[in-house]
Order: sequence, then structure tokens, then C-alpha cells
Amino acid sequence: MTDQNQDPTRLVLIRHGESASNAGGWLSGQETCGGLTDLGVAQAEALRVRLQADETLRPDRVVVSTMRRAVHTAEIAAGPTGVPVEQFADLMERTSGEAEGLSIAEYTEKYGKPPWTDWANPLSPGGESGVEFSARVTSAIDRVADEGAGRTTWVVCHGGVIMVTAIGRWSGVVSNGASDLSTIPLASPMNSSISEWTVDPLGGWRMVRYNDHTHLVGVSSGDAPAPI
Repeated sequence: MTDQNQDPTRLVLIRHGESASNAGGWLSGQETCGGLTDLGVAQAEALRVRLQADETLRPDRVVVSTMRRAVHTAEIAAGPTGVPVEQFADLMERTSGEAEGLSIAEYTEKYGKPPWTDWANPLSPGGESGVEFSARVTSAIDRVADEGAGRTTWVVCHGGVIMVTAIGRWSGVVSNGASDLSTIPLASPMNSSISEWTVDPLGGWRMVRYNDHTHLVGVSSGDAPAPI
């Protein structure tokens, strides 16, 4: 039975700091994730200061993708809270398949087009299609929201995960179970940026903010890399 007097559920989705693959321009996955660059660490540290200064954002739970760049970001940002960081594989970025580890130039030469220009099909054999990725992410975020009902949960994850979450909550933009990022004018969120949703007791989603990266002033140039 739904408790209509329950506090809203808050989901604070945080993109990882700059990764080695962001800086180097290559497709990384679980096995090839190079973690954070020095700039990525600085971004996560700036995020930590920002979050510490806002008591209203204090988490009851912190969940994170299993990829190194996300785990490291979560450990830095959530450290002062004392809340354990829980790893959740279904929050990983879209899997690339056999193209994992290729540079953008190598991928373009091999497959005849730049990566991420075809949303529907897998990036390469063995990778996830748009439908598969959207379904995985939506299921994972719904589970996190259900488990954290009435509480605040930080979700430290990836650009693609955040974009699918944003688009999937807008009526009329989901076709055949897939949130098609190639057809929606939605920018990839900055590294270490904050995007936030509330979910009311009746299941209504409301976007509070998207790609909030004011803590990066003086830390990075403001360029938004691809969602990898």
C-alpha cells in the first residue's frame, strides 16, 4: 500500500570525474577502465566540497557503477559522509563489445563511422543495443528508487546512464523501450556534475536539476566529453 504521507524519494545522479578514456579518446569498459586522471581526481574533490557544504544533499545510501572511474569518484565524494559505497554492476556505462579499447580514430576507421552516432545498434559485435542498454539502466534506477523510498540516494555512474534516466522520464520520447539519445537535444553531462530527481509517493518523477557543475569553476575548462 502506498503511503501518501511518505517523504519524496531523492535520487542524486553524479557523473564520474574525468577518466583516462575521456582524456585519451578511447572506448573503455569494465576490464579496460583506466580510472580517473589527475583532473578527474580534482573534479571529484571539488564535488566533495560542494556536497559537504549542502546538508540537504546528505545521502542515506550511496550506490555506484562497478567501473573504476565511478568507484574512485564515489570514494572521494562520499568519504566524509561515512556512508558505505555499494557497487552495482547494472549502473555500468553501455558495453562496447569487441571495440572496447579502440581509440575513436581506430573505431571510425574500422567501422566506417564515429562511435555513438548510431544509437539503435550495438557499437560492435558483443556490445549492447540501445534497447538493451536503456532497459538495463531503467530497471537499475527503478530498483534503486524503490529500495530508497522516502530517502536520499547518491548514484555515482556515467553520462549514458544519466541521459537515459533523463530521457526515459519524459513522456513521448521513449520508442520501443529505448531512449534514443541520438534524437533528443540533450547535452552529455559534465564530469562530476550533479543531476537530481525526486519521486513522489505515487511514483511521479520530477527533474530538479541536470548537469549542475558550478563546483568546477576554476577546476576544468567546461568542455563536455562523450558519455563514456
